[in-house]
Amino acid sequence: MLRRFTVSPDVRSNTDQDGSAILQITHDKIYTIIGVGSAIWSKLVTSKEGLTTQEIAEALSYDFENIPRQQIERDVERFLTTFQEKGFIQEVRSKSKVRESSRHFLGSTFLLLARTTTGFLLNLRLRVLAAFCGLATIDFLVKLVSFSALYNFVRNWPVSDQKPGLRAIPEINDAVTRALSWYPKQAMCLQRSAVTTNLLRSRGVPAELIIGCQKLPFLVHAWVEVDQEVINDKPRVQEIHKVLDRC
Repeated sequence: MLRRFTVSPDVRSNTDQDGSAILQITHDKIYTIIGVGSAIWSKLVTSKEGLTTQEIAEALSYDFENIPRQQIERDVERFLTTFQEKGFIQEVRSKSKVRESSRHFLGSTFLLLARTTTGFLLNLRLRVLAAFCGLATIDFLVKLVSFSALYNFVRNWPVSDQKPGLRAIPEINDAVTRALSWYPKQAMCLQRSAVTTNLLRSRGVPAELIIGCQKLPFLVHAWVEVDQEVINDKPRVQEIHKVLDRC
């Protein structure tokens, strides 16, 4: 049976004419690839069902007509091996429906509990406490579970039906800033922005968590946008970072 590969769920990337930037959140590392490697990566990213070595080589043979097919196949196998070793890709395997159902149930229950607690604290105007609890929750997900758990946690956090007031954004930003001053650990920009996103959504603000990177120097950054406007960072952050993901 031919092996089929797909992009790992904890990987985000951005590809342009200069190559590809790949972010491995679990290992907190970013890589850049150019040439054939970037071309192979772009094929994998655009395929939801995954691709075999032969399918990638076939697609590349049209892009690199002057390169012998055997050399293309060797390059594909070499890059796929490297991608798999670094955790960029994974082999497509059949999943247990029972196991997936259990994970979905536990994730939904945890999300509901967090949303209920956050809503309760915000209704009591205990915004700083809500932000502090949010920081601890995100820290738990990142350090003890996985980035995928954090990603799904933020992605599935709904926007409240309540109408946000004009002061909702500065109030939440202030609450998160004050909570960070009390938090016993240094919080990453990802942690801070994830909490800000969830709190704003609980107030009815359609906030988005943005994960981006800059290639030179290699830096990864996260911030929050509302209607594509940066609300917890400098506006220039959009100019110097390439967006890897919107959550």
